[in-house]
Amino acid sequence: MIRALSSVSLCVLVGTFAACAPEGRSESLGSSEAALADVTQTAVKRQSIGNCWLYATASWAESLHKSATGTELNSSESYWSYWHWFDQITEGWSTKIETGGSFDVAAGLIDTYGVMAEGDFIEEESDVEMSARQHAALDAINLSLSTGVLKTEDARRDRALVRAELDRAWSLSTAVVAQLDDAFGADVSRTLKRDARIGGTSIKAASALATRLLDPETKAPVDKTLADALGESSGNSWWSRREGPLAWKKVNYPTGDSRRRDLLGRVQRALHDKQPVILSFFVDFNALDGQGRFFAPPATPGRQGGHMVVMDDYEISNVPGFGTLRAGVVEERPEALSAALASEATIDFIRVKNSWGANRPDRQFVVPGYHDLYMNYLNGPIKQCSQTPEGNTDTSNCWDDTPLNDVVLPAGY
Repeated sequence: MIRALSSVSLCVLVGTFAACAPEGRSESLGSSEAALADVTQTAVKRQSIGNCWLYATASWAESLHKSATGTELNSSESYWSYWHWFDQITEGWSTKIETGGSFDVAAGLIDTYGVMAEGDFIEEESDVEMSARQHAALDAINLSLSTGVLKTEDARRDRALVRAELDRAWSLSTAVVAQLDDAFGADVSRTLKRDARIGGTSIKAASALATRLLDPETKAPVDKTLADALGESSGNSWWSRREGPLAWKKVNYPTGDSRRRDLLGRVQRALHDKQPVILSFFVDFNALDGQGRFFAPPATPGRQGGHMVVMDDYEISNVPGFGTLRAGVVEERPEALSAALASEATIDFIRVKNSWGANRPDRQFVVPGYHDLYMNYLNGPIKQCSQTPEGNTDTSNCWDDTPLNDVVLPAGY
């Protein structure tokens, strides 16, 4: 899972959690250009708090939906954040909101509460790149937890009270509050797993959202739903593995050159088939150069944390008979794509769609909103360091780490 930093644009990986955080504002939305892999993408957004895992999951779901319908769904990461916080508070996880999570946690939220479009949840943010409401809501609810209405355990066990405080913190309109009441009850006595009433609301169950998936055996396109892509949880915890004939699943990055090349080959095949593979990695900002590349492990550790993104493309060298296949150039020769899977072929970098905004004077991109993650960096090792109480990197307490953590692959890959 992914756990959050303070106010810097990344996610902090602690155990199985990833946590992402914010940077400044940009208003325009970016999109991908032509690519070797040619994955369908939607507009680039910009996180304002530590929830990159929700932005990556949204990008993944939107890509699958767009492949099926040709239309762009602007799903609300704010809606999922609202419910993530509700569950944390009422289940007694902590007295301060943890903004981090994982693909499996996001899948559980969608199972339970469904999907809303951004404009249906917060109308004022229907077409902005970065949500100001998320940051304001986080400050407001943490204040309530520390010194306000929700400071006691009894208050946090009162589900109706927690809902009311979240409604206030998020400045939800009376119309949206009424929809949540109708669907789930003021005390959330109903969910999509038990008797929710979403008819007449803007809330969509995953089973109502069209996606184009691939048959695990034949790789032929099949028109299914987001529920099929999510599968079902294999256990009772939010982070339990997803199961199902078409369910996407997390795969940890292994040790050993041969095993790593085997996994990267699976990733390549999914990208060749235009699948939006999710990737989690550890960020050290001292490795980010002026061209938007994480090129190599930095000489000195800098600001650090975990992050989750969606793959878009890659560049590969030493392809038998073809040399180098460039990122940004659509490769339509089947024999070249097949040769790229050879064990001796070497992936140079993976291009990813990020959640750090698009057109920004303070950030360089290889394509607006996209970064290149070089395998020299992803394989590491880099120095991962502990943090001081102030949230700074403690360079006196570091250890070797492999930045690439895991990927989420479609069934059959």
